[in-house]
Amino acid sequence: MTYKEEKRLIGNRDQLFRINRIERKDGKAAGVEMIDVSNRSGMHFDVNISRGLDIPYLDFNGENVGFLAPCGIVHPSYFDDKELGFLKSFAPGFLTTCGLKIVGVPCEFEGQSYGLHGNISNTPAENFRYSLVEDENPYVLIEGDVNDGIIFGERLTLHRTIKCYYRERKIYLHDRVTNDGARRTRHMILYHCNIGYPLLSPDSEIYIPSDEVIPRNEHSQSGIKRWINLEDPDPKYEEMCYYHKLKKNGNGRARVGVFNVLLDFGVSIDFDAFTLDHFIQWKMMGVNDYVTGLEPANATIDGVADAVSNGSMKYLEPDESVEYDLVFSILKGKREFESIKY
Repeated sequence: MTYKEEKRLIGNRDQLFRINRIERKDGKAAGVEMIDVSNRSGMHFDVNISRGLDIPYLDFNGENVGFLAPCGIVHPSYFDDKELGFLKSFAPGFLTTCGLKIVGVPCEFEGQSYGLHGNISNTPAENFRYSLVEDENPYVLIEGDVNDGIIFGERLTLHRTIKCYYRERKIYLHDRVTNDGARRTRHMILYHCNIGYPLLSPDSEIYIPSDEVIPRNEHSQSGIKRWINLEDPDPKYEEMCYYHKLKKNGNGRARVGVFNVLLDFGVSIDFDAFTLDHFIQWKMMGVNDYVTGLEPANATIDGVADAVSNGSMKYLEPDESVEYDLVFSILKGKREFESIKY
């Protein structure tokens, strides 16, 4: 039955496709505005207007996909941009965007201090709008700008567009980052995609088509033989991180994913591996802190100076833009999980 035919059977569009603007009223989340979306596929997600148009919640048929830290959703007014203060409001949900001037560890460079992962995910969206486009294949359209500029310094703007079609188990994310300043500017970005319980468990399988796995530090090196394993939660576990040199498919894109055998569903992340030419796996198998991060990025994550020296730092000329395309897909059944492999 088509969408047009189904509309004859309903009294209100919300029976088929819900898009609601909501505001949190309690605790440190008070004042946070989000767009809450549910479609006919069984997929549900929220887009955080107050926090960079990131995606805190994603679930399928009531089963959670992302990871929520103890702080939960936090209003950006509580943001601490010094050193590791970022972690006090790091939800992180399904998607936290990091950048646009730094990703990774806090550092100082050329007289300027940078906190962990930058400011963009704690910045409210401007010029925000959302709508339901009701054509033969209706979809939700969400878009807005996120400003990461400073006087006497960088002037970068993120324009984000998110689409979700009526019956698809997919979220299409398109970003355009523009240098609105008059000088050449450094630019770093990382898509901190986080998988948590119940999708992530010792019964889950990770797919990362890696040509080479490079441990970020000596501690990660100690676990290199188990980089793909999902162990039982350990109260003494210390996080490990790995850089992956990914294989690309015929279109120059890469796909990674997680699948839970017992729940018979999973999630995949598809992205342009030329513009996002680095990939980081965050592995944290702790008690309560049980999460894996699948993180496409455009640079390494050990500080601005390190990225400059190793050549991974990216630059934008005045008025120059760079675009990023990602697709997040819910995978229903083992066959769909196998189909993402290449």
